[in-house]
Amino acid sequence: MQIFEFHFNPKSKEDRFFDTFAYEPENMYEKRLGNLYAVAELKNALPSNSKLPENLAKAAKERYYTFSFKTQERAASEALKKANEFLTEEVKKENVSWLENLNFALLSIKNFDLIFTKTGDIKILLLRAGRIIDIGKNLDLQEIDP
Repeated sequence: MQIFEFHFNPKSKEDRFFDTFAYEPENMYEKRLGNLYAVAELKNALPSNSKLPENLAKAAKERYYTFSFKTQERAASEALKKANEFLTEEVKKENVSWLENLNFALLSIKNFDLIFTKTGDIKILLLRAGRIIDIGKNLDLQEIDP
């Protein structure tokens, strides 16, 4: 399986931070869980929040590769919980400028199993058999409270 990334129209602006993060297993325990990828964009950002996307991705990664998780599904779920805990702590510190300005996707890939989640205005595209499929298109559940 080939993994690659494209940045569509990532125009450089002083108030926009965009980054991708790729984490590969480093030992036999982590290999059971596969690779973890994160994509983050922070719009209308204050300079003090320049590291928020990176810190969010790192928090998810640290939880994802915890040795006690035996399945990819459990590790992905716990990584998402940790990402939410990280953002909750930011709110408690009264750092709320990122609210409604954060686009984030977290993807776990092991062999041909793909688990992902996203928030905000971000697309996850899958190229298969010469077709481009937006696999996150129908995930926006506006009627569900966060």
